[in-house]
Amino acid sequence: MGSALASLVWAKIMKLVDLEIVHGLETPYPLQPSQNYVRLEGWAFILGQSKPCHVRLRVGSEIFEPSESVLRPDVGSRFPQEPHAASSGFVFVCYLPFGNHAGVLEVSGDSSKQWLPVKSMMIPVSSHPLMGQFEAAGVDGLITETVRLAGWCLHPEFAIDDVLVLMGNIAVPVDFGLERPDVAERFPDQPEARFAGFMTRENLPRGSGKVRLRVMTTCGRTYFLDPELDADLKQGAYAPPLPPPHMWKVPPADSLEISAAASTPIAAGPANILFILFGDFTSNSAYHVTALANALIEHGYDCVVAVPDHAETIEAQPTARFLGIEFSQLSNLCHFYSDGGGPAVTHVWTPRESVRHCWQDLKTLFATDLVIHLEDNEQELLRHHLTMTAGELAKLPPKELDARVPPYLSHPHRSREFLAEAKGVTTIIETLVSELPEGTPRLTFWPAATDDFKPLDRNESLRDKLGIPAKDTVIFYHGNVHGANTAEMVELYRAIDQLNISGSPTWLIRTGRETEEFRQLTKDLIVGHLINVGFVKRAKDLPILMSMADVFVQPGSPGAFNDFRFPSKLPEFFSIGRPVILPASNLGKQVEHGRDAFVLDEANADAIAEAVKSIREDPALSKRLAEGSQRFAAAHFSWQISAEKLAGFYQRHTRLTSPSARRRGAMEIVNAMYE
Repeated sequence: MGSALASLVWAKIMKLVDLEIVHGLETPYPLQPSQNYVRLEGWAFILGQSKPCHVRLRVGSEIFEPSESVLRPDVGSRFPQEPHAASSGFVFVCYLPFGNHAGVLEVSGDSSKQWLPVKSMMIPVSSHPLMGQFEAAGVDGLITETVRLAGWCLHPEFAIDDVLVLMGNIAVPVDFGLERPDVAERFPDQPEARFAGFMTRENLPRGSGKVRLRVMTTCGRTYFLDPELDADLKQGAYAPPLPPPHMWKVPPADSLEISAAASTPIAAGPANILFILFGDFTSNSAYHVTALANALIEHGYDCVVAVPDHAETIEAQPTARFLGIEFSQLSNLCHFYSDGGGPAVTHVWTPRESVRHCWQDLKTLFATDLVIHLEDNEQELLRHHLTMTAGELAKLPPKELDARVPPYLSHPHRSREFLAEAKGVTTIIETLVSELPEGTPRLTFWPAATDDFKPLDRNESLRDKLGIPAKDTVIFYHGNVHGANTAEMVELYRAIDQLNISGSPTWLIRTGRETEEFRQLTKDLIVGHLINVGFVKRAKDLPILMSMADVFVQPGSPGAFNDFRFPSKLPEFFSIGRPVILPASNLGKQVEHGRDAFVLDEANADAIAEAVKSIREDPALSKRLAEGSQRFAAAHFSWQISAEKLAGFYQRHTRLTSPSARRRGAMEIVNAMYE
């Protein structure tokens, strides 16, 4: 009998004799990507057993025994009638190769002859980090005299294909593969260590900035070695600036830098667009901007996207055709456009404080028009963060308010001044226009899904690997949990708990990060029926995971938070082709109940549970809703259409003009360099 079938049979036997498993996991994120060695801590046992229970972790066809058994007097105190509760602790430390693995924590009460699944999990394993170091240079971490930099680097798993030293926005060629016997002696199990040395081909050129080593492996991965090292070289050979290591474009052969104190702003290139994000390229907003920028490039515009830091996260956007830079590089922005001009339009993604400060500096450097995008009720987010009512917030003295508003949220007063400065405002949903100054030009466009999200059959193979029976219901949810949506996410967990208690086995598979508060609120919910995959790249892995679902649910209620936003996951829900349950707020006001989606007055625990039951018990309704969601997605969600509307809006209200000739994206220019 196969192990999966045996586990299911044993589960039925256990249920018949009324045996119950209790367990807990202390590893905060047992399913977060780890570097080969996966650690899982917790406790588990079967109630009423006269003998100690056994636990194991099954990953694919491989079985792992606990690395350590742990005494748990706290569990013993919690279950004083159970003689083996205090000895039920375990620690697993398992080596797994790079990739995603399906795992099941199992327990046995009969000397390990029969095993019952306790918790299924997806275990994503990341690669090892790059190893290496720079040799000593400069004084106190600062290089002021031109030198050749040397050091070593190697990767335990991947062969290295290219190495480059970055000094600010200048790329310095490197000779790699130099012999380093000392490194070989230090890492005797790494054959590549003997030839891990590198050295810049020439002395560092004139310039300044942080020093980094960029390493590309033969499999296409990019790594960085970041010593605490800066350079400020007044002398040295001239070297034209290059953008960061992800998508290069040909730099102009003129001046190196633009002074922040320049008296005359740089003129705008007529078809240049700059997007500014409040987060890095792993944020939901980055997916929207990537899709829009790619579509605008296709129409001949030249786009650059700036993030506060961690430009290397552009790897989360594998389809990006634009250049991704950091705020610190904006003073050299004209070097990153193919015509050498500045941006005609600067489109900032929400009026948050970090973005507003960035704009204040940028407008002194470039002759550019401001457009602001709104995607949330910003003041509601601030109230949630500060746990204050609108009245309490209004009573705060100005200095105290300034001190309490973090850079990643919007200031109640300064954001209004920021909006008043804009040539136009775009919104993700029509209700947000009520927040705008009177007479502000505005455009509303809905987000869409990329081509990776399309109608998919239910993924029986992956469900089976995770130990999910075919008759069980799977709900999939992707997105982070934060202060503003904690309450509604608790309702989703409670709904699934109710379904399981009532005899309707239901699983939640989810991705995204969560807060400690949320973990505490839900620690006793969906025990054994929750699979949290952690952060997942949308383009490649997310549609595959979503294909396991029977139903998609967006919890929540009408109100100040939901009425002013458009959850980014909804177009992806609809595009996969499953019944979608959502509240009568935002998109829920646009769809037809029973045809396009299942709309609830309030998507709380009771209503969600009843809706899931109705859909699963009525195949005709399920089929109608699945077909309706696909039809609605095809009719209403399109990044191409949104980009065309946006280009027209720019041309009507800013100095951006229609491009006279089609420009090429950054990757196309790079390819042309090597043809």
